[in-house]
Amino acid sequence: MFKCGFYEKEITPPLGCGIPGYFSIRRGVDVLDRLYARAIVIEENAEKVAILSIDGLHPNKQICDNIAKRIEEYTKIPRGNIMIAFTHSHTAIPFRFEGIPFEDDKIVKDSIKGYIDVFTRLVADCAILANLRMKQVKLSFAKGEVLGISFCRDYFMKNGTPQTNPPRTSPEIIAPVTDSDKELPVLMVKDVNDNPVGAIISFACHADCISGEKLSGDYVSILSKELKKVYGEEFVTIFLLGCCGDVNHFDVSKKEDDTDHYVKMGKKIAEEVVKVASRAKVLKKVGITASFEYIKISRREVELEKIEEAKHSIATIKEIKGVKVSADNTNPDQYKLAMAKRLLGFLEATPEFLDVPVQCIQIGEFTIYGFNSEIFTEFGKLVKKGDGTGINLVATLCNEAFGYVPTREMFYDTIYESCPGSNRLHKEAGYIMANKLISMKNKK
Repeated sequence: MFKCGFYEKEITPPLGCGIPGYFSIRRGVDVLDRLYARAIVIEENAEKVAILSIDGLHPNKQICDNIAKRIEEYTKIPRGNIMIAFTHSHTAIPFRFEGIPFEDDKIVKDSIKGYIDVFTRLVADCAILANLRMKQVKLSFAKGEVLGISFCRDYFMKNGTPQTNPPRTSPEIIAPVTDSDKELPVLMVKDVNDNPVGAIISFACHADCISGEKLSGDYVSILSKELKKVYGEEFVTIFLLGCCGDVNHFDVSKKEDDTDHYVKMGKKIAEEVVKVASRAKVLKKVGITASFEYIKISRREVELEKIEEAKHSIATIKEIKGVKVSADNTNPDQYKLAMAKRLLGFLEATPEFLDVPVQCIQIGEFTIYGFNSEIFTEFGKLVKKGDGTGINLVATLCNEAFGYVPTREMFYDTIYESCPGSNRLHKEAGYIMANKLISMKNKK
């Protein structure tokens, strides 16, 4: 019989720490929703896995390895059995890996350094404490669907070139490049008396509904709060982000979204979780297996012409402080400058080949596939098709991040996710990872 333990800890950083997620530096001035790390440890026949969900943007290898090392020291759970996943909230923990410096602000820089050390121990302790709370449980699985809150952000345009985040209601839009993945897989965990104690849940949509300088876990925060209202304050939601590198909440058929859109998203997902849980079927198989491997993938190719163009942009475009910089053409010159800096920074900091982690965890007949990075929707669909059982979940931003991983057809200058710097891996990377994940499951 399966045993399971849950734990969650608040990891909200001190005010003044930087908030990652966009092109300009933001510093936390208030807390909209507290940030958390959450963990589940599952055991069967002396085999254990630990799965962590963290309110943050991008996982960093060194930090993840330090978290895993502390977990292993206390629990003996090996690194390959530990999945460390980030929710991709754009208003969460202050780690910034896009090369935007904090050298001009010593207080901010020092606060981040101190926070990372505390953060590492707090997150690891979630799994350690979950491991101390193991009890017999029943695991059941079902899938639902959530419509109307997630949309592909890359569109075919009348000029024949696809574009990321085109102007809302533009008559130049033809159709989205792909359909978002609206599936909502739920692994519900109940104690022997059939009381729900927690769940592993996944949905595929960028958690970037909130801008500004207030800390929040975005719609994931609301999802957790709503499920606690239904199942009790001790209920722990392990949220794993699905394949949504090309998906966000922008409905381009509308002029703008509601200011509380993230609240509505979280509530709508929670409502579907409750419905799904009511019809979930208990896992028939027992046993736990885990595989964790690194694949060597080459750095993306960059044409000399693009490098020279980036140098020219940096030399000729004057940076304007305090303006919005994004891929929606609000300030096209400033966006061009930001992307030029990102490109040259990418070339300077990225080796020719990268070691890219993939992870596969099987719990009975239920499988979790763990991609790193921000993976396009089609790769999640590819893995699900290769699995063939329907009893699975595909997660992203597990253990490390290398930017976006687009499909080979989406390498255009007008597609934000495939621009050098935003994308660091070869255009075949997504296919390589997806095929590897499928083979890892099939080996068992």
